[in-house]
Amino acid sequence: MELRITTGSAKNKKLVAPELPGFRAVQEIAKSSMFSIIGDQVEGAVCLDLFAGSGNLGIEALSRGAAWCDFVDGNKESVEAIKKNVENCGFFDKSSVSLKNAVKYAAATDKKYNLIFMDPFYNDLNQRHLLGLLAERIKENGILVYFHSPECTTEVNDMVQKSGLVITDSREFGGSVFAVITRLDK
Repeated sequence: MELRITTGSAKNKKLVAPELPGFRAVQEIAKSSMFSIIGDQVEGAVCLDLFAGSGNLGIEALSRGAAWCDFVDGNKESVEAIKKNVENCGFFDKSSVSLKNAVKYAAATDKKYNLIFMDPFYNDLNQRHLLGLLAERIKENGILVYFHSPECTTEVNDMVQKSGLVITDSREFGGSVFAVITRLDK
């Protein structure tokens, strides 16, 4: 599987993917569509890439002008791949990479983010608690993008609604759906 950065300062840089059973990278067409929806909000953004895998989404954001990205993954092979990719794309000084469970990271940090990318394994639907934590980590007018399988759309919609967040857009590409989520104004 070949991964590459599509636009910006690291355009066409190739990324290494972790050797993990069930690892799936976001398709280039889905990634381009998502960044098209986000638009100018990526410029200067502080980002969080959860279940980061190869770091594909966060590195793309950095390439497109994001100021910072925290990469979090609970798998050692993924963290090693992310570190190589961040270094290769020249974003070592604009990022941190953590080997940590996503829920534990979100519970422990008090940092607020403009953009949060969430791309867990599709068979992992235990995100209700995480979404609630992330609702407190999204800055005003911030965006959370949640990738999931089409079969899980009803469950994801339910989890998002119960977390105090709202889906503002959703797109399906083959075996993948991404939901663009924001905070409800309080």
